[in-house]
Amino acid sequence: MKTVQRMAAAILCMFGLCSLARADQVPTLALDPLGGAISGAAATTVGWGFTLTNLGINFAVVTSSDFCVGVISSPCSNSLGTYTDFAGPQFIVVGPSPESSKVTQAFDNTLRTGMGSFLINAGATGSVIGEIVLFYDLYSVDPNSLSFDPTKDTVSVGNDLTVPASVTTVPEPGSLLLLASGLVALGYFRGKRAAAGH
Repeated sequence: MKTVQRMAAAILCMFGLCSLARADQVPTLALDPLGGAISGAAATTVGWGFTLTNLGINFAVVTSSDFCVGVISSPCSNSLGTYTDFAGPQFIVVGPSPESSKVTQAFDNTLRTGMGSFLINAGATGSVIGEIVLFYDLYSVDPNSLSFDPTKDTVSVGNDLTVPASVTTVPEPGSLLLLASGLVALGYFRGKRAAAGH
C-alpha cells in the first residue's frame, strides 16, 4: 500500500513540476542585427528588427518598447538621438495556438515594422550603449478570442525583456571625400613648398 501511495505522490509531483516548468517560461527577445549594434550617419534614421518567442502557456501582448541608456525609466532619453517605438502600436500577440509562438519582423522605417527606429541627431558623433526594453502583458486567454475578458484573464502586466543594443555614428560618405580631398591638397602644397625651399 505504501508503494502505491509513493508512486501516486511521485506522479502528482512530476505533473506539478511539468506544468510549473511550462507556465514559468519567459518570452525571449532577439534583435536584428544580432547583438543589437546599429550604425548610421548623423541626421539619418536606423533601427532594429526582432524575433519574439513565447513557448509558455500564456499569451504575451507587446505594449511598448524603448531604447534606454542607464536606468530604465521609460520614456528613456540619450544624447545621440531619438527612439520611436514601432512594436507597441501593432498589437503583437505571441503564444500558444491559435497564435504563433514566434513573431519575426525586419526593420522598415516606411512600413513602421520592427522594434523601433532611432533618429541620429544632426551633428552627432560617437556612440551610445544601452538596452532595448520590450514591455508586455500576459493573459491566460488569447486576447483575440471572443471569450477574452481582460479583468479575469490577466496573469501579469508591465513585464519587460531587455537585450543589449547600441547606436554608433559613422562619417557621411561626402565628409570622407571632403576630408580625403583636403589631405591630398595639403600634401600637394607641402610638397610644392618643400621643392621651392630647396
